[in-house]
Amino acid sequence: MLPFFILAALAYGAASFAYGAGTSEGSSIKQWARALLAGAALLHTATVGAQCVEGNHPFKSVFLATSLGLLIAVAGFLAISAKRRPMRALGAVLAPFGLIGLTLGVVMGPADGVGAGVGAGVVRAHIALATVGVSGFTLAAGVAGLYLGMERRLRTKQFQPTESGISLLGLDRLHWWLVLLVTPVFTLAIVTGAIALLRVGGPQMLSGRLIELVAAGVAFIATSAALISRAVWGLRGRKAAWLTMVAFLCMVLILVSYAVRS
Repeated sequence: MLPFFILAALAYGAASFAYGAGTSEGSSIKQWARALLAGAALLHTATVGAQCVEGNHPFKSVFLATSLGLLIAVAGFLAISAKRRPMRALGAVLAPFGLIGLTLGVVMGPADGVGAGVGAGVVRAHIALATVGVSGFTLAAGVAGLYLGMERRLRTKQFQPTESGISLLGLDRLHWWLVLLVTPVFTLAIVTGAIALLRVGGPQMLSGRLIELVAAGVAFIATSAALISRAVWGLRGRKAAWLTMVAFLCMVLILVSYAVRS
């Protein structure tokens, strides 16, 4: 597992450098950025597979689940940027995020493993749903951040058309579909997490997770408000993107709280 981890970390680092250094139109290194990120994702996948062989599957720890979730986010970016939409700014964000997830999964490992007994199946379901939620929200927040950046440059008349084929309308539509898909999954993750806590330790367990519960509630309200407002009043664009950013920051707060307690 260690050789895969080292090579994946080097590939993520190289991809981050390539995305950052290849911003100028005349730079040739930008042509390698996506290939380096794809190689890093493959090596990350090999690392996760090796960990599974060793008995450390993604359902065993929030850190292992986070590693898989960010890997899925990187793979999703590679898929949606395959045709006419390089979205280099989003790649520059996801490359270091992938490295962070990879490192957490290897270094922290199964720090808070899922035990057997009552509620174990619910906890595994919660971790699985949270994994999808992390990957989905990371992609949605990345697209929302890219939209906000482009929209601001357009308002300040700093935007220059490129050959990337990215448009604000296309980013808004992509952001909408990502939020639409990830919100039900995140909702189920909240519900299964609360059920697991109640089954394992009763209502008193909820008081010790107040920060996580509040953050999850705010994230749920923000994403639900974005969906309902769009359906009823046609809310879109900058306001919808900011709601997604709020939900993403709440998700990050939940992960940090998990890490501190572990």
